[in-house]
Amino acid sequence: MDTILDYCFSYCCLCCGCYGSRPFDDDAYEPLLQDEERAAVNELLTYLNREHEMKPVLTPQRLRALCILTYSENADLQRSAALCLAEISERLLQPLTPELMEPVLALLESEDIETQKAASLAVSNFALVGPDSNKEVIVDSDTLPVLIRLLNASDLEVQCNACGCITTLATSNQNKGRIVACGAVSPLIKLARASDIRVQRNATGALLNLTHLEKNREILVACGAVKVFVDLLSSNDTDIQYYCAAALSNLAVDEKHRPFVVREGNHKVLKLLIGLLESLSDKVICQACFALRNLSSEGDNQLAVVEFGALPHLLQIMRKCSKETLAAAVAALRNLSIHKSNEIPIVKEGFIPELGRVLREPYLWDAHCHAAGTLRNLAAGSKTKLILEQDGLDSLTAAFVESTSPVSVQREVTAALAVIAGNADARQRLLDLGNGRVFTRLVSLAAQSTSSEVQYNSAGTLGQLTQLDIPRDVMQNNLPSMLKYLRSFLDSEETNFVHVSLWTILHLLKDSSFKEQITTGLMRQKVQTIYETPSTLPQIKQLALDILQATGEPVSLLQT
Repeated sequence: MDTILDYCFSYCCLCCGCYGSRPFDDDAYEPLLQDEERAAVNELLTYLNREHEMKPVLTPQRLRALCILTYSENADLQRSAALCLAEISERLLQPLTPELMEPVLALLESEDIETQKAASLAVSNFALVGPDSNKEVIVDSDTLPVLIRLLNASDLEVQCNACGCITTLATSNQNKGRIVACGAVSPLIKLARASDIRVQRNATGALLNLTHLEKNREILVACGAVKVFVDLLSSNDTDIQYYCAAALSNLAVDEKHRPFVVREGNHKVLKLLIGLLESLSDKVICQACFALRNLSSEGDNQLAVVEFGALPHLLQIMRKCSKETLAAAVAALRNLSIHKSNEIPIVKEGFIPELGRVLREPYLWDAHCHAAGTLRNLAAGSKTKLILEQDGLDSLTAAFVESTSPVSVQREVTAALAVIAGNADARQRLLDLGNGRVFTRLVSLAAQSTSSEVQYNSAGTLGQLTQLDIPRDVMQNNLPSMLKYLRSFLDSEETNFVHVSLWTILHLLKDSSFKEQITTGLMRQKVQTIYETPSTLPQIKQLALDILQATGEPVSLLQT
């Protein structure tokens, strides 16, 4: 503020004669300031002098004073208006109005560099500091074309301010498409290669924000953004590394863009991202992990990432980084574990015990989801025995036995258990864990979960466990809830739910108390209805027939 006051005071002293004596005859010379302009200067000086507080208020009178200076033919007064706006914009909490944007826009279009600097800074501040509604007012006032023209300004500070403003405006989903439609991509890509690090940083930040909108990504790829992002991964600036890794991660969400990203420099991007896993910046590591995860949605990339040496880095990240970055590393590992050829390298690197440790850490819900998914992928291959030997199964169950785990964790853990339970040793271990506590939790989830996936996964695992002899006390304690979910599944319109219910019932008939419930209750009638329904699938009809025969119905009466 002192700079603005000094400027305004000196201007008034030299030009308008408000302070000190004038060395010329008033009658001989026209005053350099009109009365209206002089009053406007005094109004704004008083405002800035007296209201140096946290919440300045811009009244209609003060707005009029700004307009008077803005539309003056005196370039110095225009500059004063821009400087005043830059000061006001840092602390003004009032919502921006179209009326205030009119003089701001006029000052942005000034030919004077100093005026452009101050006006572009004001717009950037209004977007960044003020209410969210400011962003829409700025864009609705047709400011975008002017800001985009200023991206080509000769002054670095103007470029930097314009870039920063577009970056902030692009945090609004509504604005992302409008910014691209106004032609911002090409000049932003050009500025991303600028020699000034501030301009480069703001340009890559703006481009990153634009990648969040799906329809923008195709335009960015077509305009050559991929090469810029890949090349700038080698920047010495951690912010630029972060922006570019995050942008590539967003582009790699779309299957059609992944080949363009990886093709750039013959897997150069994978090698550079793996190199960033050694960064001293946690946020850079995190985004590099996310980018590797998304790129590793493709089989060839899964192999290449492991071949280029990512696994040791991911293991170290899991051991030392913050919980968000840890979750990102496990997410990348999960995608790498999809490829069967990567199973042995993952196991040899020592990930199973580390995944177990992660699963036992409280409240790392995202990491728990990806750790469970990784163990599921390994079990779907041929590594269930190693999961058992290295405490993976016990850790997996620890992550969902507690009722505080969210549905997302329950979904992933039960999906992993359903696969692992295909192993006979694993089934017995699950049944024995906690004296039947895991069995009870599975029954509870199958009966009461709000997620149909969790219900189905839990029921599938229970179906595997019922092939064993369930201890009598465990069976008795869980019988009401088991009957509840089995009846519910029989009424389901989903064939898979009906199938798993019948399969489980058939195994449970060896338990006398359960068989009595089936024989004398309504469930047997449900089974018979399923059998007699003409549209029932053959494999389901056969299961229903086996149950009916096992509960005493003469076969001849059932065959229609």
